Amino acid sequence: MKSLITAELEIVALGTGDTGMSKHIAEAVKAIDKLGIKYQLTPMGTVMEVATIDDAFRAVKAAHEVLVKSGVKRVVTHLTIDDRRDNPKGMAEKMDAVKRKL
Repeated sequence: MKSLITAELEIVALGTGDTGMSKHIAEAVKAIDKLGIKYQLTPMGTVMEVATIDDAFRAVKAAHEVLVKSGVKRVVTHLTIDDRRDNPKGMAEKMDAVKRKL
């Protein structure tokens, strides 16, 4: 059975002198996009769909490091991984399953 992992990334940029983070989040998302990873931006994070756990870690590292390299003094990264091996479902399938029950 093909592996399909959903991972949610939340990055907080601290020490920037500004409470807004959209500029920094945009840079992090661009880093994920450059890797060719399927993602969905949400108001509180970025959800990714990857084939392997290594792909998820690569994306998180790219997003985290682009902020460090841009001069952000402190980067806090949260990662949640859903690695269901018995019946892999993508982002859309997971959302559809809930919508059918509403």
